[in-house]
Amino acid sequence: MDGARVIERKIRLDGSTQDFRCERLLLEPGKRAVLRYELDRDWSIADVLVVPRGSFTIGHYWADRPYNVYHWVRPGPGPPRTIGYYCNIIASTTIAIGLVSYEDLVVDVLIEPSGAATVLDEEDLPTDLPSAQRVLINRALETLTGQSRRIAAEIERESRPFLPSG
Repeated sequence: MDGARVIERKIRLDGSTQDFRCERLLLEPGKRAVLRYELDRDWSIADVLVVPRGSFTIGHYWADRPYNVYHWVRPGPGPPRTIGYYCNIIASTTIAIGLVSYEDLVVDVLIEPSGAATVLDEEDLPTDLPSAQRVLINRALETLTGQSRRIAAEIERESRPFLPSG
């Protein structure tokens, strides 16, 4: 954790972007990144979950996976507690020194601490989405929903070095 700032850039299907200023926790250009983002407001997820202001996310990004994972954490008192894991299904991820960007494919998966998975936003997919992107989404959904407990355990393990001790 060196405190360096990195921009996380979400690129939507329509080409618009949304940037977040994050703290770099781990960055291997072209391979993998772990970033921290503090929530300055409540974050509502599809009327399923509210991540309260003051919580933080440890974002995990890979250049070779069709998803990224946000590990939402509520700080103490006591040890930090996992709120959930939010997975964006993506077309590609670029990992560079000052920028981590990904092409968002609309559909997301919320994994609860228990490992239960809920698919979100499928109804928001454009009807004219190319079939190659639909195939990518379906494969990612199979992985995220079929291996949700394994993914949750992996993210817990990978986040542990970056969590404050309670």
